[in-house]
Amino acid sequence: MSFPRLFPATAWRGGAIFLACMAACGVSVAETYPAKPIRLIVPFAPGGAVDIVGRLMAQSLNESLGQAVIVENRPGAGGLLVMEEVAKAAPDGYTLAVGAAGPLTVSPALFKERRFDPLERLDPVIWYASTPGILVVNPALKADNVAELIALSKSSPRPLAMGSAGSGSINHLMGEYFQQVAGVSWMHVPYKGSSPALTDLVGGNVQVMMDIVPTATPLVKSGKLRALAVTTPKRSNMLPSVPTVAELGYPGFDASSWLSLNAPHGTPAAIIQKLNRALNEGLAKEDVRRRITDIGAEPEGGAPDRVTARLKLDIPRWSKLLETAGVTVQ
Repeated sequence: MSFPRLFPATAWRGGAIFLACMAACGVSVAETYPAKPIRLIVPFAPGGAVDIVGRLMAQSLNESLGQAVIVENRPGAGGLLVMEEVAKAAPDGYTLAVGAAGPLTVSPALFKERRFDPLERLDPVIWYASTPGILVVNPALKADNVAELIALSKSSPRPLAMGSAGSGSINHLMGEYFQQVAGVSWMHVPYKGSSPALTDLVGGNVQVMMDIVPTATPLVKSGKLRALAVTTPKRSNMLPSVPTVAELGYPGFDASSWLSLNAPHGTPAAIIQKLNRALNEGLAKEDVRRRITDIGAEPEGGAPDRVTARLKLDIPRWSKLLETAGVTVQ
């Protein structure tokens, strides 16, 4: 039995020619990209570590690609507003987002009514830098190291007060993660940002806090805070004498904020590769690496799939912690 052809042979040949043309056009677009200025949107206000790193990315892209890169700051909804905006943009490489651990792995689970899957809606370009977390305490607290802090936490008649930049912030979750691993329980005191929380920690109104190295280091170096541990597998270049949590008997402990570049899903692979190559070239320059380490961050780099792997690790981990801590935002 024979079946009738649904399409004539000429149609199949035409389709093949069309697909070949599309592939060729994709190569052509990548070769001429960028032909106009690129928008790079930062999900937080100017002046912070995310903004500084975003502007370093913009500078490297400008120098390598020879096209202007316009940086825009759009804070709001824990950075989720920017991720949503970029996800809806044309996938042509002209609208990019500075991604961070908070907007990409915490906010999607935190804002229950704004379902957003970065693995489906965005394409990673590069894991650009990491910002280690750091466990700090008020110097008046009778805990000179992590072991003493844990012992004090377990013996104190009242829970120690843990400050954070807000419910669901990355430093809040790092604090929850440490409590879970160390088997202690602190009273969470959320603030509207890291700065007021650190101010109250210095003043003794809270006793302990997880922050990131760039913002906590000046207070540590001035003696206003005591650093007990950093939360990454290796020590911070800015505070090399401070041990890691993993070194202190908690192998595998790894919690940090990190920064990436992301494009709308469906951006041609050739454009992603071009952007990735430009930023890796920038990260190979000593002055760029120095500017990253000067703010307490660590240069990263490599292939885009490093971002994907980190997302697959962090999204379920932080989602579970949010559920355990009972933190939601409508």
